[in-house]
Amino acid sequence: MKMLFRSLICYPSVLLIFAFLALNCTKVSPTPPPQGSSSTKHLDRHINAVLKREGIQPSEMSKDAEFLRRVHLDMTGKIPTPEEVLDFLRDGSPSKRQKKIEHLLQSEASINYWTRLWVNWLIGRRGDNDDRRIGLTVWVRNALQKNMPYNQFVQELITADGELRDSGAGNYILRYDRSPVVLTSHTSRLFLGLPMQCAECHDHKTEAWRQEDFYGIAAFFTGIESKRKGYIQTVNMIGDERRMDNLLITNKPTKSIWVERLNTQISARFLDGMAYSGTLIEKRKALAQWITDKSNPYFSRAIVNRIWQHFMGRAFVDPLDGFGEENLPTNPALLEWIANDFVIHEYNLQRLIRTILNSEAYQRTSETNQSNKDDELYYSHAYVKPLSAQQFFYSMLQATGFERLQQGKLDGLTKRGGEDRKGMLRTLEQRKREHLRKFLFLLDNGEMEEIEAFNGTVPQALMMINGSMVNDSANHKERGSFINYVLGKWRDPIERMEYIYLNVLSRLPTAKEKTYFQRYLERSLYSNKKLAYEDLYWVLLNSAEFSLNH
Repeated sequence: MKMLFRSLICYPSVLLIFAFLALNCTKVSPTPPPQGSSSTKHLDRHINAVLKREGIQPSEMSKDAEFLRRVHLDMTGKIPTPEEVLDFLRDGSPSKRQKKIEHLLQSEASINYWTRLWVNWLIGRRGDNDDRRIGLTVWVRNALQKNMPYNQFVQELITADGELRDSGAGNYILRYDRSPVVLTSHTSRLFLGLPMQCAECHDHKTEAWRQEDFYGIAAFFTGIESKRKGYIQTVNMIGDERRMDNLLITNKPTKSIWVERLNTQISARFLDGMAYSGTLIEKRKALAQWITDKSNPYFSRAIVNRIWQHFMGRAFVDPLDGFGEENLPTNPALLEWIANDFVIHEYNLQRLIRTILNSEAYQRTSETNQSNKDDELYYSHAYVKPLSAQQFFYSMLQATGFERLQQGKLDGLTKRGGEDRKGMLRTLEQRKREHLRKFLFLLDNGEMEEIEAFNGTVPQALMMINGSMVNDSANHKERGSFINYVLGKWRDPIERMEYIYLNVLSRLPTAKEKTYFQRYLERSLYSNKKLAYEDLYWVLLNSAEFSLNH
């Protein structure tokens, strides 16, 4: 890498050349618009009608490589492999995008990614060895594999009782120490999209929620108790056993909750003002049924808003827990229609995702035209969004060939009389976790805050430039490194260049980019031309094109 920095310092034109390389897109004919479900067609008709009303010309459909990278990042949290890109580009089927969406919906990578997303949404970022995270991860994963209806998913989380060994949903309640106040704040934010946490201390200043409303919900969560009842044996992904406490959740609810700041008891009541009149033991079940009821105006809209933001880059209501008079939806009719469609189809999350992914709106290019370059409301083009912290990390793992490199090192240790396979895998997983821990530390904004984006701060940039993950993978002398692999696999400079582009940017280089790199090879003062490939690889990894979902 010292040679690289020397090259960049002595020849600043290198920076200009590679900055240009990372901003161009391959000229491949886009796939025709998808023929999706009636819901997808209705979604597109609605958006196109609004665009026509506003006098906005939508962008063209994305090219195949652009679509593939985007859908992989959104569905699996990482970029596709070079082989996946080539297979998709070579597929001449008019329905290949639909087939790719179906494949990803059912894939192990998608289940793993969405499990991590949901666990973070439910209980925040906690260590991998945290019992609550381990138990809830197993439960969420099973729910997603079965495509559990979303209303049932939420009901089981709110009403969880009994032993954890029978239902890991109880880890949600236990994560918040069974606190009525904290559970009210988090449940209203995540499942209803309501900023009720402000009403814990005072009446909301801009919305209708009063302290009595907040504590009326909190009264449903009183009397949740737990005690240890033996242990649960679990096995992690590399076969190690772990023993966790098996807790028994029981209920001894009270009729009301004492609110010190109001100096009064407040009885359980719903946000529509209706007091709860059922039995005490059924209180949480009644709350869960009210929250998930079809007539509740917030429940389906809150999750549709969250899922829409994940895929489209802009939420209808921002912030996500900001539903109310202060933050009106940008496209109220479309939000209402999608939310109703979600309810009509039995709260099917996979169907909701399929509807969005197959739409023209999702599959448009991020390249704008004169008409829509300033549009930030109507989805006339794909909105460019920074990769989330975890998307960035796992894409880095893939682009650097980290696992292959580490596996090669561990294999070498084994041949010299070292570790067994389980020990090797344990070491590899530990190194991955350590890299992720350091990465998240640089972006840290508090345990319960979601780390949304890699925004290119100074410490992040220094980590990218000097981090061992990048340097090891770029070193052409390092056995098993990505550049070492490329140089050994291909002899033709263009073939080497193409594979580097496919691996990092998920696309082939343009003719202009090939010409620039050939000139750089010829004019470089390196006596060892292999260093030029290190330069190319390093610059692409540090480019905006790599760190953005576009």
